[in-house]
Amino acid sequence: MSSKQATVYIVVLNWNGWTDTTECLESLFHLRDVSSAVIVCDNGSSDDSLARLRAWAGGELRARRTPFLADADACPKPLAFLELKATEIETRGRGDNRLVLIDNESNLGFACGNNVGIAYAFRHDDCAFVWVLNNDTVVDPLAARALVDTFLADPTIGMCGSQVRFYGKPGIIQSFGGTLNRWFCTTMNLYNGVPASAAATSPRRIDFIPGSSMMVSKAFTERVGLMADDYFLYFEEIDWAERGRGTFRLALSAESVVYHRGGSSIGSPREHGIGGIRSEYFLLHNRFVFAKKFFPWAAPVVAAGLVVSVVKRLIRGQWRRARIAVCALLGIVPEAIRQQGTRRPESR
Repeated sequence: MSSKQATVYIVVLNWNGWTDTTECLESLFHLRDVSSAVIVCDNGSSDDSLARLRAWAGGELRARRTPFLADADACPKPLAFLELKATEIETRGRGDNRLVLIDNESNLGFACGNNVGIAYAFRHDDCAFVWVLNNDTVVDPLAARALVDTFLADPTIGMCGSQVRFYGKPGIIQSFGGTLNRWFCTTMNLYNGVPASAAATSPRRIDFIPGSSMMVSKAFTERVGLMADDYFLYFEEIDWAERGRGTFRLALSAESVVYHRGGSSIGSPREHGIGGIRSEYFLLHNRFVFAKKFFPWAAPVVAAGLVVSVVKRLIRGQWRRARIAVCALLGIVPEAIRQQGTRRPESR
């Protein structure tokens, strides 16, 4: 398929974050030099997200003003869109609609929530690439074109990432590829905190593409499959890259610039409340799941590290954090998370 025929399908996962999502959509409908369609998968939001997204598409709701677009005008409205449920993705095409809203009906997590949109995208004959993008991002108008050009320059590339910068500090990089420590199954976002002007070229070694912005080819998903449902949150993109190792190359494009708020929907392990509990639990638990799956010889090291973490937290009097670490090691979902309705779905 030539670059002129190919359409980039952009999958954006929304969970109680319509304010961020509409700002992201404004930037996506300002993309240049590429044919694109946007699929928003809503993970059972309780904040009326789908109604708000409909209102935005109809021109009845203005998105938050984004500082990164040279063109200050909102994209033309109304936008024709298709709305369907996840159970309908195998029977309904998008037609001429450049926006598709999919109701996942419950919180499927990051991997499975995005997989609904990815599977729907690759059902279309014109789909050559899928760009998985966090909803709390704003993209440069040429970000998609730069990713596609990177793929077209080397057919062995299966996954490509952007230069992701801090939304609040647009001159500073948040991530530009990532590396994995295979002994401890810890990860590091490369170039984090480095001025964008100092990272014009890709790092020599990358082990994964951060999930805030990652484009995959159709050939990659046909050989490797969709994201694994072993994880509800975190490590999905690292698992994906590891499964493709030896078959496809990973790549980065410095010309593909994405601005990322970070943690808007899922929270951060450092914050208080349910967001912090959820993030910390899945970050710790999924390290262990990932280790057992790919590096079983390292699983005892990871487990020992979790035990040490529990002891340190108890010594510091951090009872809540110690309890989370114990639950992560044993695979017990804390009640506070369970009450949120998070679950791993049946295979799709």
